[in-house]
Amino acid sequence: MLRLKVFQNGQPASTLDLSSAYLVGNDRVPIRAELKFSDGQIVAESRTRGASALSILWPVKGVGQVMLETPRLSERPEPYNLHVELARGQLMRISQKREDWGLYDYDDGKPLYERVDSARRKLIDAITAPDDAAAADRGDEAIAESVAVGEDLSTFHADVFLDRRLVAGQITKRPIGCRIDPAKSTGPCADMLDKVFDFAVVPMPWREIEPRDGDFRAPAAESWFDVLRKRKKAIWAESLLTLDPAQLPDWLIKTAKNYEQFRDCVTRHVRQMLRKYGPYIHVWETIRGAHAYNEYRFTFEQIMELTRISSLLIKQMSPKSSSVIGITLPWGEYYAHDPRTIPPLLYAEMAVSSGIHFDAFGIDLRFGIDAGAHPCYVRDMMQVSSLLDRFGALGKPIHILLAGVPSGGGNGAGVWREQWSDAVQAEWFAKAYRIALSKPFVESVCCHRLADAAALDGVLNLDCSPKPAFDEIAKLRKQLSL
Repeated sequence: MLRLKVFQNGQPASTLDLSSAYLVGNDRVPIRAELKFSDGQIVAESRTRGASALSILWPVKGVGQVMLETPRLSERPEPYNLHVELARGQLMRISQKREDWGLYDYDDGKPLYERVDSARRKLIDAITAPDDAAAADRGDEAIAESVAVGEDLSTFHADVFLDRRLVAGQITKRPIGCRIDPAKSTGPCADMLDKVFDFAVVPMPWREIEPRDGDFRAPAAESWFDVLRKRKKAIWAESLLTLDPAQLPDWLIKTAKNYEQFRDCVTRHVRQMLRKYGPYIHVWETIRGAHAYNEYRFTFEQIMELTRISSLLIKQMSPKSSSVIGITLPWGEYYAHDPRTIPPLLYAEMAVSSGIHFDAFGIDLRFGIDAGAHPCYVRDMMQVSSLLDRFGALGKPIHILLAGVPSGGGNGAGVWREQWSDAVQAEWFAKAYRIALSKPFVESVCCHRLADAAALDGVLNLDCSPKPAFDEIAKLRKQLSL
């Protein structure tokens, strides 16, 4: 049993929302545990032995409300101080990334190094505080300073390595894309798309493509195909296959009574899609989120077989197109609650090691945006950069297939900086895009949504007028000299 004290305004906390919290074990894999809050303490009973870390959505002064993680802690009779441990965990990660990135001897980085030392001194003050309440207060100061400097270190590292990529000519010809809504008019939105973006991602959910068995249609997407081809924009197709029940047709549940029947339906659907739209599509998102959704209770081997089948069919029927395996919820918090799923990095490693023929991974970096059954909890920029490094180490190119934050709305999944606004959204895009494109293995970054719909998560307003985020993307594209 792991226990952690929590304080508010110098007193033991009376309430705490644990809906975002989960434990993390070896190799950063979420583990199943029962989490409770009572008498000012979080009580975590893990179902596995060994040390574990707590990940939780936490308010950070000057940064926002973001997911933070303690170091891995061993069980002991006396409780830990959560505030102190969150600061310790953040500073440990900073030390690890500075070593990975070689950020010790850059003259321009000296002010950042001094801020890291300052945050470390605040942590020492928290550890040596006379009582738990004082330790929590000083721990919060250490958290605020360490998270802020961690983001600035990530931005500094990105600036250095993005300049190197530009000098070496390593940026691809079409690095910036945007996901469009087929239901939107192809008029003013297409004009704005033409100004900044190199390619368009067209959603093609099975539920809408084949609403009834054998009734195959996609008129909205087809109208965009014609527009995009005339404007010489590369077309990417989103979610050729997904196991997300919200994207699957109702008839499939009735027809596919077992895995073999489901596999046969998938094979037929994929063949139909490739036969009909193969000539239009430059890049297929072969399969998305197979690791995160398993309502059908498929085995690990069956999930990998579906990945293999869909990838193989693309190579056979659309050999000039690239195939991308989509990774959604890349921190894998869903695995702490559903043992039938697969941790995202393990799924990606198996896709590589088992010889599946695909060209790249597509990483989903949406934050504060509804993603169906799973909230997209906000992460700071250092966590974003570190995550990309972990997937990049697998040796496959990376596309940031969806990236975005809202410009308004609620903060249930966290918030970056302050309340979501046009200005905050623009700042996030400016930093996140530079961090992503500074990585030698990242080939493109795609905005989550072109124009606002029900949620305020586009880079254009409902009337297709530009938001500040659109202007930031245009500015970056100009800096890339493309």
